[in-house]
Amino acid sequence: MRSLRRKSINGIIILLASLVCIFALAGHVYAQVTVNILAVNGTEKEKERDIKEFLPKELGRDDILDTDGLNVEYDTNQGAYVVSGVVKLAPKESKTYKIRVQDVWVINDEEVANIKKQITAGVAKVKDTEFSKIAEEKETELLRRLDYIVSQQEQFADNIEKRIDRFRIYHDELVAIKDNAVSIDYWKSLPPKPEEGKLIRFIIETKNPSNKPKKYQHKHYLPQEVKPEHIYESQDFDFRFDGVKNLPYLSKEEELAAEETKQYQISVLDVWNIAQQEIDNIKNQTRDVYRLLEKTEYQELANYLVGNIKSNLERIEASQNEEKNIYDHISAYRVNKKYFEQAEKDLQALLNLLRALRENLERSKLKNVLQKLKSLKSIADIARSIFKRPEINTAWKIIAGVVIFVGLLTFIHFTIWSKRSKEVKLENKKEEAQKENKTT
Repeated sequence: MRSLRRKSINGIIILLASLVCIFALAGHVYAQVTVNILAVNGTEKEKERDIKEFLPKELGRDDILDTDGLNVEYDTNQGAYVVSGVVKLAPKESKTYKIRVQDVWVINDEEVANIKKQITAGVAKVKDTEFSKIAEEKETELLRRLDYIVSQQEQFADNIEKRIDRFRIYHDELVAIKDNAVSIDYWKSLPPKPEEGKLIRFIIETKNPSNKPKKYQHKHYLPQEVKPEHIYESQDFDFRFDGVKNLPYLSKEEELAAEETKQYQISVLDVWNIAQQEIDNIKNQTRDVYRLLEKTEYQELANYLVGNIKSNLERIEASQNEEKNIYDHISAYRVNKKYFEQAEKDLQALLNLLRALRENLERSKLKNVLQKLKSLKSIADIARSIFKRPEINTAWKIIAGVVIFVGLLTFIHFTIWSKRSKEVKLENKKEEAQKENKTT
């Protein structure tokens, strides 16, 4: 394994820091890593020197398990922990410090399974809608990228340095996959159309100015956007990542003859363009949201945001239609990326206005319901005041009065009816008597 070397100014003390994976379980479940720091006194005299080595930036304080007697503190300028101490070395003596840390450069199976679960759930949210087919295409692409990132980890399971490189290279993409999996807006946006990418060629030239053969260790930095799968015709260069500069680079060791010059042409996929489909997605979403905000209390603010989005997207399109040299092309992409990110932020602000509008409508509906309930309550109060429930004694008095009244009425009616009945009988008898007299 190649070591990272640092020499002192006077050449007396040499410090070497290397990473060694000291514990691994089946299935690539990693546990701990050792950072070896070697101090060497190459002189004939006893020497005392300071040791100071920065640890990888991904390590937190709890991830540093054992410093082998060295002090550890956080460097705010470098954004990383540093181990330091003073070592006294005898003539020709060397000493190795073993710094034991947690292996944080691994994507565990549980995390991968959880991401896949969220991707499946995201597709389910738009099932049987106009976005279902689009979501299925995006699911396939996300799972493909996730499997590729995991495969890079498995490919370098036994090489901790390269595995750390891959972890750093794909860290941002892994975060983006996680964010997209739980974003409903992502599942409802159109995917970029697959386009055949253009190739950009970088020229690497190496020269041995001496009159003797010499071994060279190439280290050529690449733009930060380049990933291993973007490299075509690598010319046997090894793709690595510098954690300090946060940049990828190409590495190769070879021997050059006296005064020999070599030139390499490295082909890289042109990744410095914002896909037109992504620009169109922003335009379409902006148009749809604005229609809902038009003629509302938020129209003025919506006009401002839509104007910003339109301006930024037009700048991007105009810039990408211009012919530029490779360096201006990369520079323009980074500027355009900021414009695009601002357009995304403004679109999100529009969506927030739409949510606020909907919340206001819901609150107004609820207020109307409450007012109706309040008016019904007022009517009930009025009814209760008009039709008061009588007291128990009063109720019985009313009932007794009604009974007496009905009884009296019945008695009177019965008396009248009896009197009339007697009169009818007397009249009937008189008529019968008269009839009998006539016959006789």
